[in-house]
Amino acid sequence: MIPAAQEIPTPATIRSWKLFSHPQDWHCVLFHFICLAAYACAFWLYLHPKVAGISGPWSRIAFVLASALVLGWISGIDVGVNFHNHSHRPIFTSPFANRWFGRIWTFSGGWPSFFWEYCHVTIHHANLLSAEDWTLPKHSADGKFENFQRYLFTHWPWRLSRHLWKDFTTRQSLRRRSFRELAIFLALWSIPFWIDPVMAVFLWALPHWIANAFVMNSGMYVQHAGCVPKTPAKPVSHSTVFVSNFFNLTMFNIGFHSEHHDYPRVHWSELPELHQRLKQELIDGRAHVVPFGNYHAAFLLAGDEARQKGFAQQDARYKGSR
Repeated sequence: MIPAAQEIPTPATIRSWKLFSHPQDWHCVLFHFICLAAYACAFWLYLHPKVAGISGPWSRIAFVLASALVLGWISGIDVGVNFHNHSHRPIFTSPFANRWFGRIWTFSGGWPSFFWEYCHVTIHHANLLSAEDWTLPKHSADGKFENFQRYLFTHWPWRLSRHLWKDFTTRQSLRRRSFRELAIFLALWSIPFWIDPVMAVFLWALPHWIANAFVMNSGMYVQHAGCVPKTPAKPVSHSTVFVSNFFNLTMFNIGFHSEHHDYPRVHWSELPELHQRLKQELIDGRAHVVPFGNYHAAFLLAGDEARQKGFAQQDARYKGSR
């Protein structure tokens, strides 16, 4: 039975929100524009060093490093979480608006929108934890994920590029579209390099590497580490659920990850309600539910064996599941 939260908006709802498919989707658009504004602000301050108090090489290095970390963090959220929501439920009622806003959405995270959607929806969701899901870490013979750091530093863009090239060049139905989308992406992504190449390397390309390697890759790792493919015997063991209120409040409820994979069309704003309705099923199905968020999970899994054991802890409210 599909929960009521998965119901598609009625025509009456769409008419009352002519621009957005769901009333809460303006949050997604606002976050993206804030992300673009942050880049514009960093570029302007870099080009006007006196305003930023940059008086020498060391202050410039400090400014660049601090800016790259913040820009990379918000870019990882903007694409890996914010655009992620759009890839499952287009936020605009207009197909044209969805297509073009997507293109100016993911380029600020180092991705063509079509490529990201293909990786996440066509590969990851359709083949979760199977051998065909090449978006996740490699598995060892005993079924465990590869080393955390190895996945972070080798997956984007190296492994992804190889897999995408193979899929897009061997499938005629995807070849033309992928090349067109790549050309549009490169035209947009190259803009900062025309302004100042050095600035673009450190305040554009570097943040995108941080966004993908440390935000998106670490998120993919912790969401499915120690999990197993969905089966009738283990229906909710395919994803870890992160129930930290602060984390979900600030991350578009991405912590409710088991619920999201089982009901990907449920709007992100309705996931907490869906979680409560499925709570007993999570307990009965022995789901892995933790009281922290992705960031703390990444800290645990990046450590030694003693620290990694902390990831296995279960939220006290779900003790019956283990």
